[in-house]
Amino acid sequence: MAGEWIKMRGNLWDDPRVSKLCDLTDSSEAAVVGGLYWLWATADQHTEDGVMPGLTARAIDRKTGIQGFGDALIQIGWLADHPEGVRIVNFEEHNGASAKKRSITSKRVANHRSGNADVTQPALQNDDTSVTGALAREEKIREETKDIPHTPQAGQRRTAIALQTYLDHCKQAGEKPIPADDAVFAYAKEAGISDEFLRLQWLEFKDRYSIDGAKRYKKWPTVFEKSVRGNWFRLWYAKDGAYELTTTGQQAKAVHRGSA
Repeated sequence: MAGEWIKMRGNLWDDPRVSKLCDLTDSSEAAVVGGLYWLWATADQHTEDGVMPGLTARAIDRKTGIQGFGDALIQIGWLADHPEGVRIVNFEEHNGASAKKRSITSKRVANHRSGNADVTQPALQNDDTSVTGALAREEKIREETKDIPHTPQAGQRRTAIALQTYLDHCKQAGEKPIPADDAVFAYAKEAGISDEFLRLQWLEFKDRYSIDGAKRYKKWPTVFEKSVRGNWFRLWYAKDGAYELTTTGQQAKAVHRGSA
């Protein structure tokens, strides 16, 4: 569609990861950056959560004309395998409507500062009600908290995100998806649900909410707790004061045997 665009950094050419892609594929920066443009533009047109069903590493090689490009992207962490195809890592941070809106806001704030530096800078220092100051503070908060989706700053609105996006954010921030002090553990202990069953619920939870088209939520730990309280997946049933696996639970146990 005319007028559509994607967000690409001006210093992408000199990014060490681009250099790594060049080494892994024995290609030039021009070829690699061109391949990245195709991949990100295609994702921007065909997905909202970064998951691209049917697309494979070999297909990426064929589309871009760069041998080994798909596997190289996986190796540096910009692409990941997915049951339905492949997934663009951290897609929602850099692509899609929300990323474009953030980019436009950031550029508008920067332009305002540059064009009115001599006139407005004192006001920014002394007047907290300044519109420009509010925009600058909002952008700063967003940048500082982008990797901590479950602990937003006061006044910052949450947005519903895919489970895989949430898991990627937690990994980058060095945090557990379900914190050790989360209410779900206290509930499971009080209800008599074993650690084994709780782990099985989590593995099944991740599988079901990682498929293409799965729902998005603002607070994934809360959703998981609700799934345990409601036994959403019917993995267990009560018998003589204890819990045993249902047929569905036994199937899930077989599927997830050996999972991390």
